[in-house]
Amino acid sequence: MSISESKVGTVKPTAASGLVNEPNFAIPSELSVPRRRRRQSRGASPYRSVTDRELTLVQISCDFVCACIALPVALVLLSALSSVPTNAPSQFATSIKIDSLFPLAVVIALAFGGVYRVTHRQLHPSAFLEFRELSFGVGCGCVLTLAIGSFFHATFGTIEPIATQLVTAVIVAVGVITLGRMVLRIFLHALTTTRVLVVGGGQTAERIMMNVRHDPGMTLVGRVVEGSLADVGALGRVSDLPVLCRQLDVHRILVAAGDRFSSESLDTYRELQDFVHIAMVPRYYELISWRSRLTDLGGMPFLEIAQPHLTSGDRFMKRAFDLFISGAVLLLTSPILLVVAIGVKLSSPGPVLFRQVRLGRDAQPFMVTKFRSMTTDAGVTAARGDREETEDPDRPLHEVRGKKDESWRITRFGAFLRRTGIDEIPQFINVFKGDMSVVGPRPFIPSESRVEGWAVRRFEVRPGITGLWQVSGRNDLTRNDLVQLDYLYVASWSLWWDLKIMFETPKTMARGTGAY
Repeated sequence: MSISESKVGTVKPTAASGLVNEPNFAIPSELSVPRRRRRQSRGASPYRSVTDRELTLVQISCDFVCACIALPVALVLLSALSSVPTNAPSQFATSIKIDSLFPLAVVIALAFGGVYRVTHRQLHPSAFLEFRELSFGVGCGCVLTLAIGSFFHATFGTIEPIATQLVTAVIVAVGVITLGRMVLRIFLHALTTTRVLVVGGGQTAERIMMNVRHDPGMTLVGRVVEGSLADVGALGRVSDLPVLCRQLDVHRILVAAGDRFSSESLDTYRELQDFVHIAMVPRYYELISWRSRLTDLGGMPFLEIAQPHLTSGDRFMKRAFDLFISGAVLLLTSPILLVVAIGVKLSSPGPVLFRQVRLGRDAQPFMVTKFRSMTTDAGVTAARGDREETEDPDRPLHEVRGKKDESWRITRFGAFLRRTGIDEIPQFINVFKGDMSVVGPRPFIPSESRVEGWAVRRFEVRPGITGLWQVSGRNDLTRNDLVQLDYLYVASWSLWWDLKIMFETPKTMARGTGAY
């Protein structure tokens, strides 16, 4: 169904129309709503959103309040750890007065660093990725506070700020501001939403729509196609976007990669840039990762493809990291492992641990170990393995593996273990032994080993307990998606990326994304 300026009616949400989570939603008859009036009217909408200016003000206020909290906390901690008289508890009021410029200096430094300028443009803000920017910004705020305090000391004879106190405040402030932003995002997701319209078709568009549905801060409005309307479920063409964005109160447009864009489409996107945020999946996105960098040549933008980066030093660092994390996890969780083992044993007859052959580095087989969460049925498991080898690689993994068909085998205690991820803890034994890594490609079963060409690169590293595949959709992905993500991970590896994936994993588990 196409919606144009010459034909506007009432559209009810149906699976065929591409509208989701929109009960009793009707398109208003007004075709043109002034931007100022539209933004002011969002407060009365059941799909409340925030404008760019509102988001910036809220973010600045949150950072300022967090910095104000961090300063006295840092002084109290320093007074407990330091024996220097100037850091004593009796000097607390004086120290607060001397360092009172710190919260304001932090916000000023973050603003000059462009942090607030890009906040509203971020498609999926990550507290982990913001950590580096915050560390630099808060550090600059510390330097600014010292500079201003030293100037006042030299000019007006005020008390000179103490560097130790401000450095401690930086350390505490980075953590408090990061936590404050995470809490702020939770409230924003609960009270507001970003209404998203997807442009494109095929597997790329379906994957984008799946990710939008899983994001609690977004509402999927529908889908628009480039060219023909033969694609079932499309609301219209790209030329209809200005009308659709006004009628459906769209805040962001996500454009899937296509073969080419027409000049008319480019003009439409230029027209929309003033009041709708637009993000596009670049062509050849299969080669692009977070390490790719945007540059230019004579004003023409180029996206440099990151070269494979996994040296002997990288492997040593990754292995040392795996040994440290696995040893710490096994040590800290050892008291509960016995309790879990007893719970598994009492939940249903069978062994406590589930063992299965998987393929590790260089496609060498090893035995993976997990807590058993299902009733024992070797026949069903074997049949599933045969099916995985022959099924369509473009179907979601949960369909290929018949996850829903086997849900009846999951015990009540096993469901709890899967939901919390406790069933994965014994895999840290595999990590400690060197069969697996904390972060890496998904450990394939032998029937999944048939990969060729560039996809073989996934076997250059050890498989992981978590990985890019897990935080990107898990069993909602297709086999082709899985192989592509594994290749990107290996070709663009860095320890920082491992840390980011580990940071995102608990959130993905809490949402239950792709878990069956």
